[in-house]
Amino acid sequence: MPPPSHILPIFLTLVVLVTATPLPLIQSPSANPETHIYICANAPFAAPCTNLHVPVSECIDIPDDFAGKISSAGPDEGTFCTLYSDKACHGDALPFTNPGIRELRRYGYEDVARSVRCDFITGWKSHP
Repeated sequence: MPPPSHILPIFLTLVVLVTATPLPLIQSPSANPETHIYICANAPFAAPCTNLHVPVSECIDIPDDFAGKISSAGPDEGTFCTLYSDKACHGDALPFTNPGIRELRRYGYEDVARSVRCDFITGWKSHP
């Protein structure tokens, strides 16, 4: 049996372990949440256009039909996106939110974007 001076710390440790509140089970977010960015080759949001499906917090390269040819871009509500001048989300970056940018030319970014990454805005209610 340990000496009496060691009993109190052991007892207190056991009390803490026994009375500790279990942590709630963390629910994983829906598998592979995604958002969208609407991109157009002509301003303001003029054809040809496409609505890209973007996995949240992942970089995607813009399809060849639109890479380096975008004049307008707009993400879903509650989403912010960053366009990049190079593939794999490298190079000059242009972050923006909904409703988007009608004329990328105003920011010196017309016909520049080659990749994009989008994320949800924390606390926004229109996404999962």
